[in-house]
Amino acid sequence: MSYFYDRLNPLLPEFNAAPPIKVSTLATYAEQLCQGKPSWKTQWGHDDVLMEEIEGRPEWCLDMTFMHALLRLGYEFGSDRPVEIGKRIDGTELGWALGATISMVSGGELKCIV
Repeated sequence: MSYFYDRLNPLLPEFNAAPPIKVSTLATYAEQLCQGKPSWKTQWGHDDVLMEEIEGRPEWCLDMTFMHALLRLGYEFGSDRPVEIGKRIDGTELGWALGATISMVSGGELKCIV
């Protein structure tokens, strides 16, 4: 989904800019972002542009926590499950129809357990 891409891509190491990433990576990033500036400096201090972005947008912690919770609790993905993120496919921006897409791609059936 485009939203996931926009949030995750700046945090990923340049050599790993073509994910998939594991769901647990989102938990790690959420933890690092929510710990505050000392943690950011340790992880991303070499990237002045990213540091300015994180400092200027306090919702980074919330966004990453939400994305992790959506995948783990909402879609019940395991921590080790790889997730591919992207911005566009053939020029079309990806949207929020993730649940339907997962069902179609996996050939499985999604059930609401609430």
